[in-house]
Amino acid sequence: MMNKYALPILAAMLIAFGSYAQKPFELGVEYIRAMGKGYNTSKAAVRGESFNNKSSYSAGITYQLASNKAYSVSRDFGLYVGFRYAFSNNLNGNSPFAGARILFSLENFEGQTNRNSLFITPWAEVGYHLIFARSFYAAPSLGYGFTKKMSKDYNSLNEDDGGRLIPSLSAGYRF
Repeated sequence: MMNKYALPILAAMLIAFGSYAQKPFELGVEYIRAMGKGYNTSKAAVRGESFNNKSSYSAGITYQLASNKAYSVSRDFGLYVGFRYAFSNNLNGNSPFAGARILFSLENFEGQTNRNSLFITPWAEVGYHLIFARSFYAAPSLGYGFTKKMSKDYNSLNEDDGGRLIPSLSAGYRF
């Protein structure tokens, strides 16, 4: 009786694993640098990316690394989502890409307020996706975007809004 169900269950599992293998998933870390108009900050992120043919969708959680060289020291957490389009049809290899992301971040300027300010930063990016040893990846990219402060407060400067040059480097493991 058990063998009667074992074959269909095994076949379903093999088909599921086979289809999952055709759509790789990456989990890694990312370093994001935002520069522009007197504004200079770095962010660290934990990110995931799911691939489907020539495109991929990514999501990440960011943490701002405060700089003592900045006009004010701030801390923030953020969340971003993104889309990338690969210029080759190679799921298992290296390829150039173009994409877009949008970052929602909450910044708290130390010593100024206990409330967070909401910033939204959409940006476009181009880069190259590299695969090493079939399971590790690195993806340097260069982007340009615009940061817009959405909440009203008086604890930041006009430099918080404006254009940003956004280079980034992500690396991690491909499942």
